[in-house]
Amino acid sequence: MKILYVGHTYTVRANQAKIAALAAMPWPNGSVEITLVTPHGWRGPLYSNRADLFDRSLATNVDHHILRAFFIGKEGAYLFSPSIFLLIAKLKPDIVHVEQGAYALSYAQIILALKLFSPQSRAIFFTWWNLPYRPRGLKRMTERFNLSHSACAIAGNEAAREVLREHGFHNPIEVLPQLGVDERMLDLPCSNALDHNSFTVGYAGRISPEKGVLDLVEAIGKLKQPNEVKLYMVGSGDALEDVRNAAAVHRVHFVHHPAIRNEELPDHLAKMDVLVLPSRTTPEWVEQFGHILLEAMAMGVPVIGSSSGEIPNVISNAGLIFEEGNILELSARIEWLRSNPSERERLSDFGKARVREHFTNRIIAAAQLRVYQWMMKSGKPAGARQETHSNERRRTIPTATNE
Repeated sequence: MKILYVGHTYTVRANQAKIAALAAMPWPNGSVEITLVTPHGWRGPLYSNRADLFDRSLATNVDHHILRAFFIGKEGAYLFSPSIFLLIAKLKPDIVHVEQGAYALSYAQIILALKLFSPQSRAIFFTWWNLPYRPRGLKRMTERFNLSHSACAIAGNEAAREVLREHGFHNPIEVLPQLGVDERMLDLPCSNALDHNSFTVGYAGRISPEKGVLDLVEAIGKLKQPNEVKLYMVGSGDALEDVRNAAAVHRVHFVHHPAIRNEELPDHLAKMDVLVLPSRTTPEWVEQFGHILLEAMAMGVPVIGSSSGEIPNVISNAGLIFEEGNILELSARIEWLRSNPSERERLSDFGKARVREHFTNRIIAAAQLRVYQWMMKSGKPAGARQETHSNERRRTIPTATNE
């Protein structure tokens, strides 16, 4: 089987571990060849990077093509150079997996190439988008074109699946996170923060208002002995100075480390007694997943998350949840873990177990393999228009667990 896998997420080497896990899967009908395509770089909210070349020592059946792209950093608007057409014409893949949203221009570009040069290929896309929206103009035309030529989809959360249904997509939709966790993280030593004199509350990611970072500062300020607690934030964002000022007002010991590359994260997680993701829902954004929770759980760091978006589903019973925006409740959750080492140990064990059972790259890859098998058996080729009207009967993937 030949798979063309496209996504800017894999410009980062740490994220390529999922592609390696997929390449290592035991394919029922013979061998698999994966052609990974990424833009030449990406501009993100935390840092910008040039694409890392895939390490073929991880999987010799993965061939990485780094293509020139335009408007990098704009997920829905970036486009590849015409070389993507030449690659598809030469490769003629069985499966094309594009990790961009339903109205992404890059996905439309690839579907057009398939219709011209490989009409028997089956196309699948991934989306995180979990808020209602009404596309207009070019965005609407692009979405209709993309949905009508997709055999199925992967949604990063339940709400994203419902959004696709509302937009008339009735082919199978599997709910899976985009990335799992490298199993090697599960074997790393648990947090060593307990050896420190102060209790360390950690946060990693975008330091922005919608991430609830100011709530976290205020919640720590309301602890019984806030002077014995340290807030350790890793990342960057437009609310960093506001956090510094709030920490001074609430007399919170605040330590900041600039944004890091993914492979550096374990060293910083190991400094935390607990990791908090205090996201707040806004009209324009709601937490889509919270991958940092998985990474912390894999390291044995207890987690606390707000009720925003997908966070409760990610944590389940392996951490603590508080009502988003409820600063007193968040403070009580932190105080509870601070004063109960046995509870921290229990959640540490539960977190590792949850990641091991549900969220490793190998588990995500196995689920994707089931989807690909269905596509080859029952999915319509991209060259055949696929209706997305609301009266179409929904089709399902029999072996998939979420649809």
